Amino acid sequence: MNIALQQIVKEDSIFVADSHYNSNRQELRQFLLQIKSGEIKTNQLFLMGDIFDFLSNEISYFKEQNKEIINFINELSKKIEIIYLEGNHDFNLQKLFPNILVIPRQKQPFICNYKDKKIALAHGDIFMNFKYNLFTKIIRNKLILVFLNIIDKNNWLTKKINNWLLEKNIFNKCTDFEKFAKKRKTFYSKNIDIIIEGHFHYGKQYENYINIPSLACDKQYFIIKDKIFKKLNL
Repeated sequence: MNIALQQIVKEDSIFVADSHYNSNRQELRQFLLQIKSGEIKTNQLFLMGDIFDFLSNEISYFKEQNKEIINFINELSKKIEIIYLEGNHDFNLQKLFPNILVIPRQKQPFICNYKDKKIALAHGDIFMNFKYNLFTKIIRNKLILVFLNIIDKNNWLTKKINNWLLEKNIFNKCTDFEKFAKKRKTFYSKNIDIIIEGHFHYGKQYENYINIPSLACDKQYFIIKDKIFKKLNL
């Protein structure tokens, strides 16, 4: 388990995951506007991965497609603390968000302290099988991404990817969340008090394991107050 970084989780911190922002899914825009207006109040925001349906610093098309929201997040980062845990749809992000603490997959779980509790944060696509781990290394390889960007003349490749993502069904169901949560907990150190993941779009909690709901699917996010995690509607 990688415990390379430390962070203090503040009271009233907000955790949001899997908004999969694209032209069909605008929940992230609404969420950010509510923070900007003060309708949602927080001094610390954890973006738990797959915030964009696809975003990487090396791919020009998706940077342009998401430019407005990228700028929006960067503006908010001047007013509130933002921590961004990269997901499997958004990675190689640090150059896009210079004032934000970006946590890549290889540095997850990200270990934080909240009062007397130790919290492990991860997008959720960690502790996976060999094939998946190999795949994640390949798709994050900067040289490969730069090469793909070069051959993407008239956006023939990126438009195909974008169209596929627009049609993809991202709704997930879990018939036995208790069993799922117990298995996920075995991957984490026993000295961790709370485990928080996104990725799976389940939006449920079992004991000290929390799976953050998908903002795109459930229109919900989490806030922590007085050691209690509460699910709030957008």
